[in-house]
Amino acid sequence: MLRTADRPASSSGFGSDARGVSAIEFALVLPILLTISLGISEFARAIDHYRKVTLLARTVADLTAQGDAATPMATATMTDILASAKLVLTPYASGSASIVVSALGVYADGGGQRPKVCSSYATSNGTARGLGTAADLTVPDGFQIGGMRYVLAEVSVPYAPLLGSNLIRFIGGANNQFTFKANVPWPVRGGQPAKSTYNEVVMPGGKACT
Repeated sequence: MLRTADRPASSSGFGSDARGVSAIEFALVLPILLTISLGISEFARAIDHYRKVTLLARTVADLTAQGDAATPMATATMTDILASAKLVLTPYASGSASIVVSALGVYADGGGQRPKVCSSYATSNGTARGLGTAADLTVPDGFQIGGMRYVLAEVSVPYAPLLGSNLIRFIGGANNQFTFKANVPWPVRGGQPAKSTYNEVVMPGGKACT
């Protein structure tokens, strides 16, 4: 007759062992699943934020390109344009958005050339472009015609992620945040011609292209 010690383990004991292994596996996999889920949510939020930054630049460029009854544009008009345009960032904060709007002129046909900054205006936390040839810009396609005038809106907005801010620091983000940037050229739709057959919008306090 088999003694108690010689009897095989009961099936109920095996079931308990299997449940224990499953619990350990779940504990190991759960952090990975949570990280992936939160990462997808943060990525979607970042994409939405960048989309709104681009839309902000397009809105500023479009509204400015419509010009004003006065030449140069009145400071109050430009202030209203920038204030109203920032609403497109909702529900994200717009107070830290830096916006620079410049009136550019093209002086020869063909690509590869540098436009001339004729006038420029910026929000209080931005810096207006210096006048003269813009060494860091090239005339975009569609504007490469001598005498052409266009508006360039440049927007930069810091983005602080809800999650993983410490990780941002390790991949190059200063102050645990990224900066989204959008530059949008726009054809002039208002303004008046000045030394060109094309209309020109002049920023507040500035002068027309010469």
